[in-house]
Amino acid sequence: MTYEQLVKAHLSNYKVKKLAVTRPKKWRGGEMDYHYILPANRRELNFLSPYRTETGKFIEAEGIQLHPSFHYLNSSQAVCVNFFYPFIAEGQWPLLLKVLGMEGEEVESFQFEKMMGEGEQTTFDFYLKLKSGRDIFFEVKYTENSFGHAPDEDQYEKQYQKVHQKILAGEIQPSAEEYTALLKNHQMLQQIAYGKPDGNRIVVFICPENNKSLQLEYRQVMDHVVVPELQGSIRMVTWENLLKDLKIHLKSNLQVPGKLVHHYREFEDKYFPI
Repeated sequence: MTYEQLVKAHLSNYKVKKLAVTRPKKWRGGEMDYHYILPANRRELNFLSPYRTETGKFIEAEGIQLHPSFHYLNSSQAVCVNFFYPFIAEGQWPLLLKVLGMEGEEVESFQFEKMMGEGEQTTFDFYLKLKSGRDIFFEVKYTENSFGHAPDEDQYEKQYQKVHQKILAGEIQPSAEEYTALLKNHQMLQQIAYGKPDGNRIVVFICPENNKSLQLEYRQVMDHVVVPELQGSIRMVTWENLLKDLKIHLKSNLQVPGKLVHHYREFEDKYFPI
């Protein structure tokens, strides 16, 4: 089985055993059952139980647009919200920054679904503005097989000439054909373009350790497409390592609410039991 298949099988069991939702969801009225999908009108069950009510209220109050597939238990947007929101709810910014390896910094502001302008509307799943002036952009992945490719169409080529060529100027290795690289690695390069060699803008990709296709795609882009000067501001971290470090800090910090500890146990049980 692939990583995606293993996760979906686990989430199918999770839906029945943990959420007590037994009726399968039909895909667009078809015959095939997708057990890892919640009924659309029960999508709030994709928020983990310790902060479910608070998370729902926060999403509504902030006007955050949930993706059409948010009721899928493998929704990467749900993974992102479930991971970052409790730090916000409990004011545990120092703990989050420790886990991210950014001790000594302070958070000035944050945003889910951070939309960047500059003509092409790149979106990041989560964003931190630090008081030092640094910007940290996060792209969250879970069971996706790739970061996303672009169609080779005339309309896209016009967009490239108008927008992307300027944004990516100086960031692509001379040996890589820029337009071809962008078509093949569209989303990743759009987001990498917001990193800055001086370290004041950092792009962090978070994905599972066992999602080898994402790991390989990232490594190929970093090794063969992106200029070395930029690579210090582009990072990939795994969920497993984040959770490992988080558990260590939670165990050593007696001031952390028990509710927070319980939440991240549930986070790991739901998303990374394998």
